[in-house]
Amino acid sequence: MTYSFQDDTSGSGLTQTAASLLSLLIVWMLTLPLQLDASETGLAATEAQHENEHPLFRSFSEESLPEIAAMAAGHRAVLLGESTHGTSEYYRLRAALSKILIEAHGYNFVVVEGDWDAAWQVNKYVKQLPGAPASAREALAHFTRWPGWMWNNQETLELVEWLRAWNAALPEDAQKVGFYGMDVYGWPESVRVLRAQADHFEGDLRTALLVSTQCINRFRGDNRAYLQHVARTGEHCGRDILELTELLEANPQPDDFTQEEWFNLRQHAFVFRQADLHLRGMLFQGPESWNERAANFKQTFARLLDFYGEEARGIAWAHNTHIGDARATDMASAGMHNIGQLTRTAFGDDAVFALGFGTFSGRVNVGFEWEGPMQIVEMPEARSGSLEAGLYSLDLGAVWFPLRTDAAREVFGSPVPHRAIGVVYNPANDAAQNYVNSDMVARYNAFIFLPYTEELTPLR
Repeated sequence: MTYSFQDDTSGSGLTQTAASLLSLLIVWMLTLPLQLDASETGLAATEAQHENEHPLFRSFSEESLPEIAAMAAGHRAVLLGESTHGTSEYYRLRAALSKILIEAHGYNFVVVEGDWDAAWQVNKYVKQLPGAPASAREALAHFTRWPGWMWNNQETLELVEWLRAWNAALPEDAQKVGFYGMDVYGWPESVRVLRAQADHFEGDLRTALLVSTQCINRFRGDNRAYLQHVARTGEHCGRDILELTELLEANPQPDDFTQEEWFNLRQHAFVFRQADLHLRGMLFQGPESWNERAANFKQTFARLLDFYGEEARGIAWAHNTHIGDARATDMASAGMHNIGQLTRTAFGDDAVFALGFGTFSGRVNVGFEWEGPMQIVEMPEARSGSLEAGLYSLDLGAVWFPLRTDAAREVFGSPVPHRAIGVVYNPANDAAQNYVNSDMVARYNAFIFLPYTEELTPLR
C-alpha cells in the first residue's frame, strides 16, 4: 500500500492503496488505549472551580483574542491547532489571531497543514508576485488534492483577501507577509516543477534535476512497484534526491531568479526529499512514515524563519495532533513526534506557543473513507470522562485558559482523554477511536473550548 507519483495534473497525489494505508495510520494514532473514567480525567478541581477557588477558566469571546495574542507574541513559533479539519470557528478564530499577531506584533508568515505548491499560488496572490492568480478564489482553487475543503473554503478565502490588502498597504520595499504550506502530499507537483527547471541549469545541478526526477518517473506512477523494488534491492531514489537538495543549497541564487523564486525551487526539492522518506517509511511497522512528515512540517517552518531573517516569527496552523507536544500524549510511547515537539527541541520551550482548540459537539466536514465524498455530520457529545465533557459540565459556556500556571497544574493533575477528529471520521466510532490521552499542561500553552461548533463552508 503506497503513494503514487501521478503524471496527471489533478493535484491528487494519492492512490487508493495509499489512501487505505494513510487511513490505517490515522486510526492507529487515534485509537491508543484510553481507559480513564471521569474521576481520572485530571479535572479534579471542577467543584472548586465553581466556588472560584481555582480561577483558571476564563469566559471566551472574540474580545478575548487580543489578550491571547499578547500572551503568544514574542514566541518565534505560534502554533494554532484544531480538533477537527472541518470546523468553521477554528478557522475564523485562527484567522483573527493571525491578523492580530501580524498587525500588532509583526509576525511574518502563516504556514498551514497544506501542500507547498498549492499554498505557493496563494502566496503569489497575497504578495502580488509575477504570475499570481487573478483572485483569492482562483488561488485557493489550486487546493485540488483531497480533502479540498480543508483550504478551499470561505473561511480561508477571507484571510487570504485580508493578507493581500495588508501587504498592498505596506511600503513598496517592505517585506510582505507570506502564506505557505508545510505538508508532503503534494510532492507530485514538486517533481513536475523540478523537472521543468532542469534545462535552465548546466553541469551537476542539471544532471541532478534530471536523474532524481527520472528515478521516480521510471516507475510510471506505480509506487507499489517502487517500494517492492526498494525492499528487494535496497536501491531507492533518496540518494539522488539528497544530492539534488545539497547542490541546490550550495548553488548561489541565479541572476534571473528572484529571492522568492529561488526559495520556492529549493523548497520543492526539500518536499521531494521528505516525501520520499515518508513513502519509504511505510516499509516499516513503526512511526517512521509519520515522523518524516512531521520533520517536513518543522523543517519548512525553520526554513521560512531563515528566509525572513534573524528576527522572523511565524504562525503555523495544523491539527492539535501536530501542534501539541507529542511527548505529552500517548504518541510518545509509539515513538511518534510532531511539529510541537520538534520546534520546542530546536528553538527552546520558551520560543514556542501552542494553542489548542476543542468542542463538545457540533457539525463537521469529514469523509467516511480516504478520498470519499465530503460529508457534513453531527459530532456526538464528547464521551464521558473526556476533557471536553469535563469542560462542558462546568456550564461556563465558551472558555479559554492558560496552561503554564499553578492553577492549571492543580486542575489538570493527571492525563485526560482529549478528542481528535481527522479528515476520515465515523461518528459511530467516536468514543472508541477519537481520543488521545493528554497531559494538558505539557501539551499546550493555552486552550480554547467551544461548547458547539459549525462546519466549514467549501468554495464551489
